[in-house]
Amino acid sequence: MPTPTIAETRPTLGTPKDEIETPALLVDLDTMEANVREYVSFAEANDVRLRSHVKTHKNAELANRQSEYGGESGVVCQTLSEAEIMAKNGIDDVYLSYMVVGGRKLERLVRLSEKLDRFATTVDGPGNIEPLQEAAADRGEDVDVILEVDVGLHRTGVAPGEPTLETARFVREQSNLNLRGLLAYEAHVKSEAETQAEYETYCTEAMDRVQETVDLLESEGIPVPEVKVGGTATSKYSGRHPVVTEINPGMYPFMDVGELEHRPFEVDRADCAATVVSTVISAPSEDRAVVDAGSKTLSMDTSQLPVPKYRDDVAYVNASEEHGWLDTTDSDDSIAVGDRIEFIVPHVCTTVNLHDTIIAVRDGHVEDLWPVQARGKVK
Repeated sequence: MPTPTIAETRPTLGTPKDEIETPALLVDLDTMEANVREYVSFAEANDVRLRSHVKTHKNAELANRQSEYGGESGVVCQTLSEAEIMAKNGIDDVYLSYMVVGGRKLERLVRLSEKLDRFATTVDGPGNIEPLQEAAADRGEDVDVILEVDVGLHRTGVAPGEPTLETARFVREQSNLNLRGLLAYEAHVKSEAETQAEYETYCTEAMDRVQETVDLLESEGIPVPEVKVGGTATSKYSGRHPVVTEINPGMYPFMDVGELEHRPFEVDRADCAATVVSTVISAPSEDRAVVDAGSKTLSMDTSQLPVPKYRDDVAYVNASEEHGWLDTTDSDDSIAVGDRIEFIVPHVCTTVNLHDTIIAVRDGHVEDLWPVQARGKVK
């Protein structure tokens, strides 16, 4: 018998959820749609653009579905190859929130800019500005750029205030680059804030620094038409600030254990649309069971562990590549080989990247299948 193809191992539409082969990545459509509508409503109420980050699901059809709820809003991509996949599948408004370096990659970037109706990439200093200018000039193409400002994450970006002004002037000196605005990614707030009040305070403080920087640039005759901010955790706080024109959350349709733990005041298990369904493959003792979902199924790149969505009596405590250890000490019901347990994923973005297909479920049956089109597209 030949090895089954990916298509042959996918469930067919209408398959009952309980008959899906495990381990499998599921998304509950009712929950996902409620999450999307919540962020769309926020964006509309605060007069900001909602541009969703596709690094979470890596699928153009799902990106289009998100846009249907809130108008044409385009997408954010984190890698050039991810952006190319979106463009290949009909997305014509792309922001690349990443610095691209290297001759071949820059040539690809400029070609992509030529093809799309709207495209912008990210810079933060001469080291990535000058090569981009050279690549754009070589093809006689103008490229829109967004200058990243470091408001506290201390990953990439230029410091607010005078350093941003100096770098903005440098961008404007480049004959083939158009400065279209600023990116201020305030992800540090997620690791620092513990209460809703702290989210509000820390996000406001970060956006106040952005406002001061925008005021400085505009006082020097440098327009700042766009200010892009926000992840899933911070968008609904930063997005209230008048300086912000666009929020760029990614995980919000799906949610995950990280969001549960960081924001228990507004996210609970019922909000988590993405799960991995697993099967118990061994029950060697009364206090231990093993499922078929390990670190190659559930990404373990954070300190969080999977959380059972519908059970409080078992805990996921350890993983190897293909095995997940469960502590069943507190379970009043025996757990047998063949039982199915559904887990909220620790980090949804990296978990999706482990799978070929996202299985969309409604009312206990498969309603749609989304290939993870940009899986592994890191270049």
